[in-house]
Amino acid sequence: MNALSLVATYHRMKAIGLVGNKREYALAWLGRGKTYVHDLIGDDRLHATVPTSVVAQLRDRLTAVAALAPDGAAREVMSVVEAIDDAVKVSAFMRR
Repeated sequence: MNALSLVATYHRMKAIGLVGNKREYALAWLGRGKTYVHDLIGDDRLHATVPTSVVAQLRDRLTAVAALAPDGAAREVMSVVEAIDDAVKVSAFMRR
């Protein structure tokens, strides 16, 4: 998954109310430093590959939230997980 997809995931999560800001996303969802997302954008690293461990942690946390959420909300959260899976596939294809 590239950083551009990670930022797109942030915007999608913010739109559905799962996260309030980039700092919260970086710390609580990605397990990274508070300026991680800001630095990716500001340093023009949007085409950089995001470490697999970061993507896995985000995906695992979203899946855990979906398991606890009511059906409608769970489907919405799982659509974010599906978008992450798609972004991972595209990124892997582009690296070939």
